[in-house]
Amino acid sequence: MKAIKIDVKNRQVVEVEINPKNVLKDWYNQIGCNMVETAIRINETDSILVDESGILNMEDDSMFFTYDGYRPFIGNGLIVGCNYEGDSVSCKISVDDVIDKVEFYNMDEMYRIASSGNNPFKI
Repeated sequence: MKAIKIDVKNRQVVEVEINPKNVLKDWYNQIGCNMVETAIRINETDSILVDESGILNMEDDSMFFTYDGYRPFIGNGLIVGCNYEGDSVSCKISVDDVIDKVEFYNMDEMYRIASSGNNPFKI
């Protein structure tokens, strides 16, 4: 099934395949973690998953992303779909739509934003 990876190291948004028989394991592999959480719901069926322990795993070279101006997330993100029964399905949003809404930041950029006292992000 189709998912969209927000790859912070390479600063790119790409479509990836998730094995329907190994959904959770594939989510962990794509995000690079061992515990996921839903960061935000972006439409009726699609959500962004991130590393639930991202803040604990943060390093000096950590990378961040924002989606549609919302608060920054640490590490990779994965957009996945869910149907009304709660089953994982292909996401409906397109890669191009995601590219238009994602911004990437490194640690220095985040530090400058935080130091400015001006929070440009939605909560």
